[in-house]
Amino acid sequence: MRITYIGHSGFLAEFSHCCCLFDYYQGEIPATDEDKPLFVFVSHRHQDHFNPKIFHITGPKEIHYILSSDTRRYMRDHMDLSGLHFMKAEESLTLTWNGATCSMTVKTLHSTDCGVAFLIHTEDKNIYHAGDLNWWVWPGESKQYNNNMTANFKKYTEPLKGLELFAAFLPLDPRQEEWYDKGFSYILENTRTRYAFPMHFWKDFSVIPKYLSTPTGKAHKNEIMILEKEGQIMNCPEDKEDK
Repeated sequence: MRITYIGHSGFLAEFSHCCCLFDYYQGEIPATDEDKPLFVFVSHRHQDHFNPKIFHITGPKEIHYILSSDTRRYMRDHMDLSGLHFMKAEESLTLTWNGATCSMTVKTLHSTDCGVAFLIHTEDKNIYHAGDLNWWVWPGESKQYNNNMTANFKKYTEPLKGLELFAAFLPLDPRQEEWYDKGFSYILENTRTRYAFPMHFWKDFSVIPKYLSTPTGKAHKNEIMILEKEGQIMNCPEDKEDK
């Protein structure tokens, strides 16, 4: 599998039989093989995760849009597109192509902010994109708020516990100050993740080496992909050597 980091929480994942575009916000959308179906995912309506430019993508012969249901109100000019799928939390969708010889199952999780997170299974791999499902505790917030956030985050991520995730796209947001890594670390500690991609760090790439210098980051250094620029392309082989 090949991953392109487009920017913010936007990634393109290229599989053998399909491509997946996640939470495109800004930057250049990479060209893909026109013979592979493109699945475009939008986790929620926030403008840093949802850009209507996705509805003008050309190239692939087959495009499906898997959208959080909270985007529907912004879809007035695009409801006639083929391949639209709206999903609420805790729903499941199965898509097939190539005469049903290829398939993808999409499951959604509740978010601690808006919309959903996506858990995808295709080509014998589990792929997780968190959207804005994160442990959003903040210095300065009330103890009650942060306690409620903690409880909700653990509840909503329960379906991930113990799963083998081939790739996980997870917020690592420096705005949370000393708690910037809580959600990221929790997922790594409670799943078997092969490739972990930081996201939602607002162009502050320094947060990645900062995290890798911590005890938790050092413990998971073999899983964490080091992003250094937008447009970065990374190959993710089935058998990965330790870094």
